[in-house]
Amino acid sequence: MADMRRTFRCLAGLAAASAMAAAVLAQAPPARLVPRPPAQRAGEPPDGSAAPDGYAPIPQWAGQTRAPRPPTSVPYSVETVATGVMSGYGFEFLPDGRLLLTERPGRLRIVDKSGRISPPLGGLPALWTGGPQGLFAAVPDRDFARNRTIYFTYTARQPGDTASPPPRLAGVLMVARATLAADESAIEQVKVLLNAEGIGGRVIQAPDGTLFITSSVPAGIGISSEAWPQPQQLDSLMGKVLRINPDGSIPRDNPFVGRQGARPEIYALGIRDDQGVAIHPRTGKLWVSEHGPRGGDEINVIEKGRNYGFPVIGYGRDYNGQPINGDRTAQPGLEQPVYFWNPDIAPAGIAFYTGRLFPEWRDNLFVAALAGKHLVRLVLRGERVVAEERLLTELDTRIRDVRQGPDGALYVLTDRDGGRIVKLVPKTGAGAPHS
Repeated sequence: MADMRRTFRCLAGLAAASAMAAAVLAQAPPARLVPRPPAQRAGEPPDGSAAPDGYAPIPQWAGQTRAPRPPTSVPYSVETVATGVMSGYGFEFLPDGRLLLTERPGRLRIVDKSGRISPPLGGLPALWTGGPQGLFAAVPDRDFARNRTIYFTYTARQPGDTASPPPRLAGVLMVARATLAADESAIEQVKVLLNAEGIGGRVIQAPDGTLFITSSVPAGIGISSEAWPQPQQLDSLMGKVLRINPDGSIPRDNPFVGRQGARPEIYALGIRDDQGVAIHPRTGKLWVSEHGPRGGDEINVIEKGRNYGFPVIGYGRDYNGQPINGDRTAQPGLEQPVYFWNPDIAPAGIAFYTGRLFPEWRDNLFVAALAGKHLVRLVLRGERVVAEERLLTELDTRIRDVRQGPDGALYVLTDRDGGRIVKLVPKTGAGAPHS
């Protein structure tokens, strides 16, 4: 009898979760079935999965890539904040100094000031977590201390897509808002704000309260860049930077509002796979980090209505080594990246530093590097990079995200299971820098 009762409780819980998921998805604006790459056959490696080394595109100006090291390095120490992060994707500081942590398989947690990681919060909608998809960003509203609102992005299997096996990257990017429960055990009042169509993306709140969302196009080994032109199509949200109001409505000053055949949510286009977002502390502009295919990782400054080129131009090649659009790197009317890397470093989260602990780092941009296994420090002069330094190489691990803490330290999230959150603080006494 006890086993039967447990079974009934489990079935009731599953039914409740399914009902909630259906209700959440029903709130999303109606959308056509968004195309996805076909499923890969098990055990079948794509032809030519690695590009040959030696591809070195010519930059448009000196310093657009491979900037020199800064003349001096600042010694720092690394302190562990929390351990046991499982497939962490990102984190944000709450107003009281605690951390809101997302783990890609679908767990939202709170990390207290002692480093204790909470159990997963309840209330998340049904997610699709195949491959690199799942739960992505979760950020508190600017007025979180009063309204306890958070915004988050995740992937869900789209209604009407019943293919079996499912297509590759079957989830579609959803943008939602919710309220953190008073006892902090769950999120409540989940409301889908936007079906953003892409395979993944981050969200950040601008100073005016609007939300910027990055929506990636299908990409990866075995996927041809030129087979996915959506970044250049104004009737698709894939491959774009999007902008909406916190209630999901469209800002009236978005660049394509009222244009026939264009989605009004679009703020900028020609994007491949943006994995990091940050607001410049002085200009208020959105900066993003973009994964290239094989090479061609970028930092871009996003301007309203501008086209950032993919897949028409770029500084990388497809994973099979073939040129993309004849290796074109520039074209009139298409924006250039502020900076690019070749070979790959796989840039992820980014953050500007404005604290007092490291005066020499003020207004520098920090970039988490996955494949590079380091933290990039970019020294800026206006919107040009004048120096690049690579930190945390001693950890020899993939770096997923970076944030400045309220204490002025620089906090970093390492990648994959068994990850940790560490912070960089000034090194006391003499000693060689960690770079």
